[in-house]
Order: sequence, then C-alpha cells, then structure tokens
Amino acid sequence: MSVKKELLTYPDERISIPSTDVRTFDETLWEVIEMMKEVCDEHGGEGLAAIQTGYPYNVVVVKTPEGWLELINPRILKTEGEEMAKERTLYYPDIEIDVPRAAKIRLVYEDRYGKPCRLEAEGGLARVIQRKIDYTFGGTFLAKVGKEVRQAVEKALADKGLVPEIELCPTTSKRVYFLSVADKLLFFMFLTLFAKPFGASTETLSTFYTFDKIAGAAVVALMIGYFIYGRWEARKYTSCTSCQIGNMLGSMAKRLGAAILIGTASYFFVNPAG
Repeated sequence: MSVKKELLTYPDERISIPSTDVRTFDETLWEVIEMMKEVCDEHGGEGLAAIQTGYPYNVVVVKTPEGWLELINPRILKTEGEEMAKERTLYYPDIEIDVPRAAKIRLVYEDRYGKPCRLEAEGGLARVIQRKIDYTFGGTFLAKVGKEVRQAVEKALADKGLVPEIELCPTTSKRVYFLSVADKLLFFMFLTLFAKPFGASTETLSTFYTFDKIAGAAVVALMIGYFIYGRWEARKYTSCTSCQIGNMLGSMAKRLGAAILIGTASYFFVNPAG
C-alpha cells in the first residue's frame, strides 16, 4: 500500500467521517502512523488523528517531551474536573478559541502491535488527546463551544475565503414517501367506517377493525420516521426551507389527528363489540 501524505483543512468535509477501529496491526498501519508524525512535524502540530490525513482509522499520535505517543483505538474511561483553555488545531487555520476540557483523563488503547495499554493524563497532554479523539468520532473542537462562538469562527474563516460547499436541497424529497403511505392507510381506514351500514358481517367487521388498529399504529410509526428523516435532511441540505421543523410538524399533526379521529370512529362504528 502506498501511503498518501496530506493534511485536511477546513472546509474539507472528510473530517466528519467517523473513524473505524483498527483490527490489523501490520506494516500498512505503521506506515500510516509514521506518515502522520511527518505531517504533524511539518505543520508544527501537537498531535494528529488519522482522519486529519484522510485515513478514517481510529489512530491518534501525540508529541510529548519523551517522544511520540501512539494511541490505537483509544477509549476514555474516566474524566475528572474541567478546565478552560485556548486551543488551536491544524484543521482550522489560524483559529484559536477557549474550549472546556476535562482536567484529567484515564484511557485505554492499543500500541502498534495490538498490545492493550493504559494511560492517565492531565493538563496539556490530556487536552491534546481529547481534541484528537474528537476527530475520531467525526467532530472538531467547535462541538465543545456555544453557537455564538461557532458562528464567529465560521465568519472568520469565510472572511479568509474558506467557505464550505453547500448541498442544495433536492427538488423532491424521500420524506414524501412517508406521507404518501400514511395517506393511503388513512384512506382505507376511512372506507372501513362504511362497512356496517352496508351490512358487513361480524367476521368482516372484526377483520376491518383489526386492520384499523394496525394501520393507525403504522401511521404513528411513519410520522416518527418522517420527522427523523426530515431532521436529517435539514442538517444535510442547509439551504432547504421545506425541511423547517414547523412545516414538518404541521404535516405530522394533520395525519396524526386524522388517525386519532378515524381510529375513534372505528371503535364505535366498525368494532363488532362496540
């Protein structure tokens, strides 16, 4: 494998890819680790996560006075205290902000040969390790600060000409499938209300009533799925106006209200025991 040397910087969105745990401890892994150290040295960094070089491996290297720390599959087990201090990161050029971090951490990890290790760190070392582990989960230090600070950083980067690409909202959304199925179920539920006046048998009424109960529950499930998918689209397509929560809640309320109304009517007019 030929290891490519690069450093991801804002607004490269590959930084948000969650890293996968390392399962094979071989020369390819070691090449990536050595490449990470070179990139870190070349850019004057304190440490680096593999994803910062474009490799979604759960690997972190940190520079210490005693040498390099190689943390494979790191997991923080315990944190103590909290400290606020200024941080910089290579992903956001020339940006420095105050970030709250645990003052002391205890973690487990594996070395380059797969041997389990433990480590306790505090102060600056703990801070760097926490910042790099953030990257392995697809996040940056902006996730640790408030909205106003994030917006200020994004504005400062935009003033430098660093603007992320915005995915435009598609003209059609798969959300409509949730609504379409729910509408069809509600329509058939509504038709069952006329079964008794048309002389349907007790057995048929029982079948229709069972259908109404299942369909009503399905409509509720579809609306939950509709909302979850809609919120995902709203985050993905930042220019999307139809993904506004008010629009989605309105669509949900109509279907849920109809399901409750028809379900109640079904209890009185379709339920053979009613």
